[in-house]
Amino acid sequence: MKFYYQFCFRYWKLAFSGVLMTAVLLIGCGQKTSTLETPQMTSLTGTIVEIDDHGNAVTDLEIAPFTERGWKLGDTLEATFETGQKTQIKFVENYGDVPVGDYLGRFSTSTKQFKIAINMGNIAEALKLKNQSKVVLRKVEPSATN
Repeated sequence: MKFYYQFCFRYWKLAFSGVLMTAVLLIGCGQKTSTLETPQMTSLTGTIVEIDDHGNAVTDLEIAPFTERGWKLGDTLEATFETGQKTQIKFVENYGDVPVGDYLGRFSTSTKQFKIAINMGNIAEALKLKNQSKVVLRKVEPSATN
């Protein structure tokens, strides 16, 4: 009889340990872990797929990667083009949200693709941009003011 109780005790101890370990793993996996920002999360690379009739650079970028990075309307982004040129653009909803002559980035209401433009200007001509060239975007953090 003693052997039977020792066997049962060991069995229940093992079963309890397994349940406990499973619970700890499930709870641990369910918790939101803090993620360190990787270079892929701080920048976004796309391709200019078209230069439209107004000289805007239409990219293959869609809204999801912007929201995943926490980028929102009003943010300032730095655009680095394959040619090595860099410019700061304002992420806006409409062209008129920036003064005439300023650089901007916005999503097309019809195609949902991200466009890089100059308000009332031709960015392709100004920066000598071409189809199928790469562009890297990254958010410019506002400087602290006293």
